Amino acid sequence: MASAAAATPAPVVEVRGLSKDFRGFIAVRDVTLAFAGPGLTAVIGPNGAGKTTFFNLLSGFLKPSSGQILYRGRNICGLSAQRIASLGLVRSFQITSVFTNLSVSENLVLPMQRRDGNGVEFWRSSSSLECYGLEVAALLQRVGIAEEWRDRPACLLPYGLKRALELGISLAANPDVLLLDEPTAGMAARDIGMITDLIRGLAAERTIILVEHNLRVVANLAREVVVMQQGAVLTVGSYDAVRRDPRVIEAYLGGAEPSGHA
Repeated sequence: MASAAAATPAPVVEVRGLSKDFRGFIAVRDVTLAFAGPGLTAVIGPNGAGKTTFFNLLSGFLKPSSGQILYRGRNICGLSAQRIASLGLVRSFQITSVFTNLSVSENLVLPMQRRDGNGVEFWRSSSSLECYGLEVAALLQRVGIAEEWRDRPACLLPYGLKRALELGISLAANPDVLLLDEPTAGMAARDIGMITDLIRGLAAERTIILVEHNLRVVANLAREVVVMQQGAVLTVGSYDAVRRDPRVIEAYLGGAEPSGHA
């Protein structure tokens, strides 16, 4: 047991006693979790379980009422969302938005410039797209967007590719940790498969924390599943373990074993 404990990787993200109180309503209650990497952890639970508030706390969009959030051992509570993202913990999809009036490549160049400390004036220069050209090409290939879309307005992308671009925008910041907020919401089955495969590849090289209502996606991707209920952690385990937990069956689906969509 001692040798197994010694081999356990140090957590990349750790929360200790995390709580959020909105004037008497406790949305997140004394949550303590550790996320090591690489790999993907899914956070699931019924509506109102506290998942979105938990993500807002991790990404700096809300400040906790109590507790700590540690990123590689550093307490990041109180830092702005922008500062947290610059450290390497980036939230995607529901927070990241595509600039539809810009080209696909310009959408990727903007976060690259922020990452490198270059301002808007540099983006306006004709050399900016050339400077990041190879990186843009590699990133488009990584997220499955054909080169033919590179200089076309992002508004013309089909919905599935637009979601892939949103993920590319997050990856352009070179994050260490990705917080994915319902990445397959509203997608057709074909697009879900594409995004699932993409996320699986990313999880092999970085820490991913995922909130997702599609339990088939969770089953296909998650190394570990955190189930939340009424702001607290109900249980943590493999997907097969939690889906058969009587507490999860009762709390999550009112007695029906979880399968498919939540």
